[in-house]
Amino acid sequence: MIALLPGESRALFPRLMDEMYGLRLAAAHAHAGRPSGAVHRLAVLDYFDSLDPLYVLVLDERECVAGALRLLPTSGVTMLNDAFAGAATDGIRVESPLIWEASRLTLRAAGDFPAADVAIDRTIGQLGVALNAIAQTAALTHVIGVFDESLHRLLSQRGCAGETLATQMRIDGADMFAVLYEVGAAMDAPFRSLAGDATAPPINLADLERLRQTGCRS
Repeated sequence: MIALLPGESRALFPRLMDEMYGLRLAAAHAHAGRPSGAVHRLAVLDYFDSLDPLYVLVLDERECVAGALRLLPTSGVTMLNDAFAGAATDGIRVESPLIWEASRLTLRAAGDFPAADVAIDRTIGQLGVALNAIAQTAALTHVIGVFDESLHRLLSQRGCAGETLATQMRIDGADMFAVLYEVGAAMDAPFRSLAGDATAPPINLADLERLRQTGCRS
């Protein structure tokens, strides 16, 4: 299941947020080459989480978080434009109401990501299909992905890494890559092939909570 969680509603779903932060922490610890302290600075929260992004979560059959990413409009503050101070794009800021940024992609895995894993493939596929659907609903033309080296390699191996905008950006000891996806059928196809039949329209958790509260008061 794909769940959408607006940042302003995250306090209503502490378990899901804790599980997402746990995936981030595990990913940070996997980078043994990072300098001392970097794991803790990037592990759970960063400045961009304070901007109330839209979180996209993959929930397994037990409704536990198997993967996640966050979305921010490029018309505001983003990782590509601000964390890297435009260095990745020769000082040109990517700002458009038709382009959003996807970042902090995390996946549940034990240690390094295996070259082939059905569960990881399915999670990547679900996130990509949902991302394309969200972008189409919002009438976007493109999505920029900012991914760390291991995840960029994982996406590249599966033919869904997008068009490279910038390589070897570095933050807190981690190499990051910026890629561009054109919203539509070309973006959807490789992710859908990974997801198989594990695709369904995203569910907005904030809407469900509002319905629950309304029902309780009636």
